[in-house]
Amino acid sequence: MKRNWIYGAVAVMAAGSLLLGGCGDSGEQPAAEAASAAPAAAAAAPEAPRGQAVVHRGADVEYSVPEGISVLMYHMIGSEPNNDAIMSAANLRRQMEYLRDNGYHPITMQELADYVTKQAPLPSKPVCITFDDGYEDNYTIVYPMMKEFGFPWTVFVITGDVGKTNRMTWEQLNEMADSHAVTIASHTVTHPKLHNLPPEEVRAEIEGAQKALKEHLGIDNPWIAYPYGDYDETVDEIAREAGIRLAVTTDSGRVHAGSYPYELRRVWIGNQVDEAHFRERLTRDDYTII
Repeated sequence: MKRNWIYGAVAVMAAGSLLLGGCGDSGEQPAAEAASAAPAAAAAAPEAPRGQAVVHRGADVEYSVPEGISVLMYHMIGSEPNNDAIMSAANLRRQMEYLRDNGYHPITMQELADYVTKQAPLPSKPVCITFDDGYEDNYTIVYPMMKEFGFPWTVFVITGDVGKTNRMTWEQLNEMADSHAVTIASHTVTHPKLHNLPPEEVRAEIEGAQKALKEHLGIDNPWIAYPYGDYDETVDEIAREAGIRLAVTTDSGRVHAGSYPYELRRVWIGNQVDEAHFRERLTRDDYTII
């Protein structure tokens, strides 16, 4: 399936447009026309499904097809100086202030998917903000902070951990799902390394999370983050069959138009990422690993 996607993407991009794999939509606008029409189209778009973020931008925001996008990967917010995966609230705020003050436009998962699969234009200086696992601080700290900045973001939830110590509850997630401030997506049921499992267990992990998001939140979820960034072609295919349209990994790097949508790279953001390294990770594929 990946080989077919790559061949199809290369062929279509060479012709000046990119088709959504398997959909065959022949009514795409040229990129330049689509760029100029993007703000008006966004304003006229219908309300997003429950659990999907919506962002409202001014009519003066310029749209184009960017060279690449950094999908930022965060986890927990707290105070453990020796654990790089735990970002302090102060550092998170400084990074969000940097994005705001330097003209960056955080995008939704739907916008990311449209860029990858259809070469859709995006607002200037786009960036995608994601959090993994579903920690309680994502509700108590991240959720209000992102609303303050007006930034859409995504949380990938381990559905089997919901309601456990230091994790969000279904009640909290329902509030967030109603807000359209955040996209709620899958991080599987128990967070295993999927490629080590037999196919039936992979299916149970992915489909089980889909069922939980539907049952508890009323969400028909199309997005997943693979636990530990672990996947193979079988995992990709099972995800596709479960209704997933885009999957992110922990592989380092940025996302580009035509990237394979079931193996998208992300940019690790830990507590040791200072402003200089943060700035570098927003613009470079070959950013410094620290």
